[in-house]
Amino acid sequence: MAAALRLTGVDELLAELQLLAPDLAAEVGPLQQSIANETAAAIRAAYPSVTGTLRNSVRVARESSTSPARVFTRIEVTAPYAHFVEFGTVTTTATPAFVPLTRIGRERFTDAVIARVRARGLVVGGDLR
Repeated sequence: MAAALRLTGVDELLAELQLLAPDLAAEVGPLQQSIANETAAAIRAAYPSVTGTLRNSVRVARESSTSPARVFTRIEVTAPYAHFVEFGTVTTTATPAFVPLTRIGRERFTDAVIARVRARGLVVGGDLR
């Protein structure tokens, strides 16, 4: 079973942001790709390596969208035993990397978008995590 995280935006938020700051959508795509690549590199570095298969199975893929304001990036680990490493087994200790590092990457992305929105003089509020 492969582990995967899909980062997606909220349609209503994106529609509002596109109206308030149309150039923001152009910035967000490359920003998300950069953070996803850094997150994937951190996952690779955190995984144990015997043969290199697990580390080499970490992938980042940009997914298509019908809207220029929607950004989809997938980080996945395709090694068939990735979940055993992440969560452990009866005989092996868990080595959590994917779950905590993708959470950190998602938070970094959220913080970066909020900073860009605020830099345009807009107010961001509410529970964002």
